[in-house]
Amino acid sequence: MKVCYLKLLSLLLSLATLFAAAPVRAESGALDFGVRATDTPVIVAVLPSEESEPLPSDVVESSAPSEPQSPAVSFDPSGVQGSSVATAAPTSAPKPATGEADLFAGGSDSLVARTVGHAEGTRTPNGSKTRAYYGHSDPGNGVWNLGSFSYQHGASSPEAADEKQLRRLERQAEVIRQKADAHRLNLSLEEELNAIDLANQAPLAALDTPGYVDWLKKAHERGLTGSDAVLWARTQSYWNPRRNRWEAPGLGNTEDGISHDQNRRLTAIARALDIYQQQVAARRKEEEPPVQVANKPPEEAVADQIIFQNLSSTSSSEPSLVVVIP
Repeated sequence: MKVCYLKLLSLLLSLATLFAAAPVRAESGALDFGVRATDTPVIVAVLPSEESEPLPSDVVESSAPSEPQSPAVSFDPSGVQGSSVATAAPTSAPKPATGEADLFAGGSDSLVARTVGHAEGTRTPNGSKTRAYYGHSDPGNGVWNLGSFSYQHGASSPEAADEKQLRRLERQAEVIRQKADAHRLNLSLEEELNAIDLANQAPLAALDTPGYVDWLKKAHERGLTGSDAVLWARTQSYWNPRRNRWEAPGLGNTEDGISHDQNRRLTAIARALDIYQQQVAARRKEEEPPVQVANKPPEEAVADQIIFQNLSSTSSSEPSLVVVIP
């Protein structure tokens, strides 16, 4: 009997031990591991494996939804605080060098007015105004022309005509430069002045496609340079490839007639440009300050004075030689 009692007691102790070790469910239904608010918190770190890179969730977890990243960048710029993504500003092709600060500076006395005016016959090579400047009838259509550019669209005076046409040619010159940039051409001063003159004479020949710049590029590809390239491009600018014919009724609609006129204008521009550049060089030379010659130090000046005084006194004190002839 005593043995049975001891076995029963041992069984009860074993059951009590098992119930004490088993977890007890809390009211919320979650398992209660016996951790209380007053206990020291335990931080569990998730270590990445050596075979894979750490994921963002391994470092920090955010409740905000992640925005899709651009495939062009390897990071999300919106996630960087206080920083911005810098983009390189597009570079503009530089303007072609002309050799002059501004072809249109000076209005009626500008390089454009003088060179184009000389090609028109309204200005002399040195820039003076001819009788045609003050008004003449256009030989082609009989319209009354005024000013350096033979303006025929209505103006109160030759000066007013120059002002209107200069503004118009400035806009056209910009179009010509843009076309040259597109063809990667760096126009020389001669090439640009002839382009502007052609725009004044026949705007479509200068600005159409194909126009002066297109033909100038082909001239360079053919091995032509300088005035030869300019003359060929100016002449070909009057050819209409769509109609397969020349478009210059006032010049006879022949290649020889067009080339002769374009060569005359090209030569006039070169003559006026040469004189203009000579005048500019002479004006700059006049405006240059005179060259100052440094004075000698006082010691040298005094020494020179003593030496020259001694030479003068010596020469004057020497007795003159008197020759007596018996």
